[in-house]
Amino acid sequence: MRKSSHSPFPTKTQELLLQAALLKGQPMQKAWEKWKAEVNFEKEVEYASFRMLPLLYQNLQSHRMNDPLMLRLKGIYRKSWSNNHLLFHQTAKVLKLLHSHKIPTIVMKGIAMTITVYKNYGVRPMADMDILIPLSESLKTIDVLEKSGWNLQNKEHLEFNLKYGRSATFTDAAKTELDLHWHPVFEAHNSISDDEFWEASVPLEVAGENTRAFCVTDNFFHTIVHGLRYNPEPPIRWVADAVTILNSEVCSIDWDRLLYLTKKFRSSLQMKDALNYLTKNFQSVVSRSFLDELAKIKSTFSDRLVFRHAKKYGDEVPQTVYEKLYSVYAAYLRQSDLRGFWAQQIGFVKYMRFRNRGKPYFRIMLYYFSLLFRKPKKITGIKSGF
Repeated sequence: MRKSSHSPFPTKTQELLLQAALLKGQPMQKAWEKWKAEVNFEKEVEYASFRMLPLLYQNLQSHRMNDPLMLRLKGIYRKSWSNNHLLFHQTAKVLKLLHSHKIPTIVMKGIAMTITVYKNYGVRPMADMDILIPLSESLKTIDVLEKSGWNLQNKEHLEFNLKYGRSATFTDAAKTELDLHWHPVFEAHNSISDDEFWEASVPLEVAGENTRAFCVTDNFFHTIVHGLRYNPEPPIRWVADAVTILNSEVCSIDWDRLLYLTKKFRSSLQMKDALNYLTKNFQSVVSRSFLDELAKIKSTFSDRLVFRHAKKYGDEVPQTVYEKLYSVYAAYLRQSDLRGFWAQQIGFVKYMRFRNRGKPYFRIMLYYFSLLFRKPKKITGIKSGF
């Protein structure tokens, strides 16, 4: 599974690092010693692993480990703690701005995980803020942000993203990044009711500003669905987030709700793959009845196509005609809630007409023709957005 070169799962050395950062007792110590023996700390800690070092430091410290690397890890942890505090204060300013215009907010991903699950400001480095607002408030919110100095990226795609996407990215003068979401997930977002995730959300305070966050169950679901996608820079942090939720003594998953979300957003393949990996490699405990019900879910052809694409390509930029067409079709199926072969094909035609609206057809044909002669190139450094 994870041995494929195209995989959202950790490599073997990344897995050892995660085990050292997440497990307890002898399994932790064994993984730590093996990771040190296999990795040159000064030269071979790539970006995805580097982001795990603050969490590693916390776990080693809790075990009173006496190791020469502890001072180095402490410095990395303290820098993460400092940077996160600055980001939290910047997020609070954005929240206050939106709230002053009566726009409801939910803070997602790293900031919410830090406060509600990790309960430690230093263990999860992050570089951006993720804020969810109601779809009905999206145009108003974009206007408010732009008038306040935030620059909308890829503005030419906004109309399409509002209809078929889930978010838009903004940056300010200091290059701080804000991901504004109007759908929490891309999967079957036409099935998301206005209060789907909002009613189950819980109060959250970010640097003194009151907002909301996903409940534990919705957070876990989002972590799995968002994490199970290939990225050239493996987004292995989903493993740390998921394991921390599962192994937490204060976080309790509502397995019935998780099953409901998994079915509704057609994410059974992601959930099966993820839970199989987590229980096998991280001693995570999962409800037996949930696993039994999960095993009964039959995936459709479109479910399998979307999942295979996510694991092989993720958000990587297509380089050939086949990859481009495959990616466009998979993106359509991923966000569509249509069932039945012909309904899906008719929906795809409408999707493509909207996607290409206003574009000269000869330019579209020329673009695809050029892909036939384009030499595939290696894509690196793509942001995982996790």
